[in-house]
Amino acid sequence: AYSDRRVKENIITIANALEKTLQLRGVFYNRTDKDDKSQKVGVIAQEMEEVLPQVVSASENGTKHVAYGNIIGTLIEAIKELKQEIEELKSKSCNCNCK
Repeated sequence: AYSDRRVKENIITIANALEKTLQLRGVFYNRTDKDDKSQKVGVIAQEMEEVLPQVVSASENGTKHVAYGNIIGTLIEAIKELKQEIEELKSKSCNCNCK
């Protein structure tokens, strides 16, 4: 993962990250193409592609892959949006002169 600012340009903060996050679905699943049938946790690439196409790629045979680490930026911004909403609600409730 290239995180160094020196190798990036056109840097834009993710807008509406909470809205995007709320469209994502975390799932439990079992793989059908592996001998390991233990339950896994993750997302469905086709669903993710509808919300964050930047994190989905496809192999030559068409199998879709998700770069899970690339989802983190959206989650960080969603948490910050929630924090701002919480702070706004707190300030409104504190200004009501209630005891």
